[in-house]
Amino acid sequence: MLVHFNRKAAAVLSGVAASLLFAAPAATVQERPVVVYAQPSDVRTERVSYADLDLAQSSQVKRLTQRVAGAVKRVCLFENGRSGLQYRGYYSCADDAWDGARPQIAQAITRAREIALTGRSSIAAAAITISVPGK
Repeated sequence: MLVHFNRKAAAVLSGVAASLLFAAPAATVQERPVVVYAQPSDVRTERVSYADLDLAQSSQVKRLTQRVAGAVKRVCLFENGRSGLQYRGYYSCADDAWDGARPQIAQAITRAREIALTGRSSIAAAAITISVPGK
């Protein structure tokens, strides 16, 4: 009886060992790390879409510039009636926001002109992102 039990135990153990051999390679496969990019929580951000505009036309570029100006006012917390030192903070913020927006606008215009000339562009479509540190 004891011999019969040992045979069963040996069979079970060999089955477990075999399954571990097949499971081992899966366990050794390394997963790629997941990287998450996010804005710090104290950054005010607004995205300005231009998907509906044909930036190959100057009138449409003007409309985009107006949209960006509105977004700059919102992220920099523009308030009518501000004066003195408080208002200087707005201008500093707006200057920084425009410094970030201008290259994005230029890239969007370049993309539109490439599409107008060739029917395609190597530049990916995107919205203009206006970001400033919160206070």
